[in-house]
Amino acid sequence: MKAAVVPALSSSWLIKDVPQPQPGPNQVLVKMHASGICYTDVHQTLGHLPGQFPRILGHEPVGEIVATAPDVTARRVGDRVGSAWIQSTCGRCEWCQRGRRMFCPYLKGTGGEAQGGHAEYMLMNADATYLIPDKVSYEQAAPIFCAGYTVYSGLRWADPQPHERVAVLGIGGLGHLAVQYAKAAGFETIAISHSPDKDKMIRELGADEIVRDGKSLTAAGGADITLSTSNSTKSMADSIQGLRPRRQVYRYGRRRRTAFDLADRAALQAHQNHRQPAKWPRISIRSPGLHGPRKS
Repeated sequence: MKAAVVPALSSSWLIKDVPQPQPGPNQVLVKMHASGICYTDVHQTLGHLPGQFPRILGHEPVGEIVATAPDVTARRVGDRVGSAWIQSTCGRCEWCQRGRRMFCPYLKGTGGEAQGGHAEYMLMNADATYLIPDKVSYEQAAPIFCAGYTVYSGLRWADPQPHERVAVLGIGGLGHLAVQYAKAAGFETIAISHSPDKDKMIRELGADEIVRDGKSLTAAGGADITLSTSNSTKSMADSIQGLRPRRQVYRYGRRRRTAFDLADRAALQAHQNHRQPAKWPRISIRSPGLHGPRKS
């Protein structure tokens, strides 16, 4: 089969002929119909994330099952499926037992420890596949297994209550999905966007309000949960102004350095000390983990 192979660290991808894999226990062989490109592919190519070379990337894979292992009963040939970041974990370590599989030291990730979807065929663990509705195209489905999976995980971890308001910072590849999920889940949804040219699209996605920064978020009544999909620490720190007391920021934007520089941390601390009485706990800044969902 043909595959896009990354032969070495920081090298160009090459289209090469490689052996077609065959399903082992608990595996299905999937003929790829779409494989999304994510900036994580760039990080992996440059060695910012661990992994051996040569490697076949692609963690937004969708396609049709063409073969199954004899022990697979929940999937069959012809099923339209996709798979997210986690192919398998040990199931025995502290993190697996706590429902935090994304921290398992033995995790095998799609396009990392396991072959990814940038190829004609890919093996998927049967219990790591998800059926794709017939009305959803492969092209539409592929990004949901990374961008959609990621932002919905954060929304679930945040666990907003029926009366609470959700703000989404950064309306890009992740943010445009976060707005739709928050609105579809029934929450009053506020988009924080610095791009007026996106306003029409943001309204069509379902946002109840559009604001430009933390100050205008405050003026609009604030938010109980902020899903920060931007990698701008300046925007992230600014958005804290619009958080209601005792509320949370969930961050997704990846940086090579820490989530907040010392100056950003100082600004946040100054804001907390200025805005919150001593009896209120500090603002909680969390990350749901790399592509990691909460256990159902």
